[in-house]
Amino acid sequence: YSKGQLQMCNATFSAGHWDTPQRESPRGTLRNESHHNGVSWGPWSFSVTQRPSTGIAVTDIRFRGERIVYELALMDSQAIYGGSLRDQFMYSDSAYTMSQWSTSLEPGVDCPDKATYLSAANWMGPDMSRRPDPREAQEFWPICVFDWVEDHEIWRHMDAAQSRGYVRKTVVVRSIATVGNYDYIMDVKFRKDGEINVETRFAGYPETRFPGQGEEVFSTLVRDGVAGIVHTHSVAWKADIEVAGQKNALHVTEVREHESSGLGVNWKADGQEQRFPTKILQHHYVDREGANSTFVADTRVPKAWAIVNRNSSVSSGAWKNPRGYRIELLSFSTAQVHSPEHPFVKAMPWTKYHLAVTKYQDNEYRPSSPYVNFDGLQPLSGPYAQDLDVFLSNNESLMDEDLVAWIGLNKEHIVRQEDIPLVSNFGVSFSLQPWNFFDLNTGSNPPSEL
Repeated sequence: YSKGQLQMCNATFSAGHWDTPQRESPRGTLRNESHHNGVSWGPWSFSVTQRPSTGIAVTDIRFRGERIVYELALMDSQAIYGGSLRDQFMYSDSAYTMSQWSTSLEPGVDCPDKATYLSAANWMGPDMSRRPDPREAQEFWPICVFDWVEDHEIWRHMDAAQSRGYVRKTVVVRSIATVGNYDYIMDVKFRKDGEINVETRFAGYPETRFPGQGEEVFSTLVRDGVAGIVHTHSVAWKADIEVAGQKNALHVTEVREHESSGLGVNWKADGQEQRFPTKILQHHYVDREGANSTFVADTRVPKAWAIVNRNSSVSSGAWKNPRGYRIELLSFSTAQVHSPEHPFVKAMPWTKYHLAVTKYQDNEYRPSSPYVNFDGLQPLSGPYAQDLDVFLSNNESLMDEDLVAWIGLNKEHIVRQEDIPLVSNFGVSFSLQPWNFFDLNTGSNPPSEL
């Protein structure tokens, strides 16, 4: 180095048996391929597509003919890696592609043998050295659809020494996106009781580096000369929910502890009886975009976030519960570790929130721009910027408007030796659940399956 000379030497890329899986599942039968993107199954109907940058999107989702979701789509994924001043880095995966570097799904491995496979166009991969050219697009099969009998019931109860239940049957839409070293497995499950379950699992192998000085602060040393860096997986989904039309509102229910006095209820007849705090429900609507329409799950204050139609109800009594759909986190999702001022967070602000709700605008179609991957220090902030914080700053009314829910889920990956050579897949999930949408559990009396 001091002489200004570069010396080349031979490198050995084989590490032995530990860096390659020694066994894999056999591939199944030929694909059952379809060029139609419409799906109809039981009470559900919808369309499926694969977008070149952001990946899977399910549109015009209807239950028994009634539209529930206009668009349910993957938006982006972010990975933030720890390190010293010049070693920390981030990726916006949609800046590369959440579709085009993938390959066709394999029967018997990625999907059951009897699944139906849907096509998309590919002009970038799966070989990353291929020169992108839409004129040379090729058909591939990155989506599969299959029905599945799950390992539990929709409902179950034992009464009079008899157990009764109804086995949960589901149709699954699966897409797998490969972005470099990681694979993202997206499952959208449509269940007979009106629930939509959305799961993103992370697969592949962790990004590593040669250990620097003090590397143990940032990494797990998994082999000699191999440091597995601590990093965050974040994934964003967009849910344009429509409950009985487009005039919807954001309703929040909180569970809180309250002293047993001061609630207008006579709690006791005995004046000497000891009083204990109780749990109560607090309800409110969020009237405008902004800080109040963003949420991070709090384990001490459980909440129900729901998009509802205040003018539609199936209640027959005087209470008139508004029909709605709830957004619920189904897995533990960490909050953003970095401060809001960190450039990685400013570049992709949706990572600060588990949920943010905005009024629908044609020009607000994704929560962050793919270009922040290349210049995150100066993200766009103009009126047409694709930036969730810009959307929220409009301060638009959320009362009886067309609303969009932006869902962000995070998972810290603290690398372990068992992540070598490939990780055991792990993930995050959320659910869209009927919230007083039906007058009873529709899974208790579904249509005949004949």
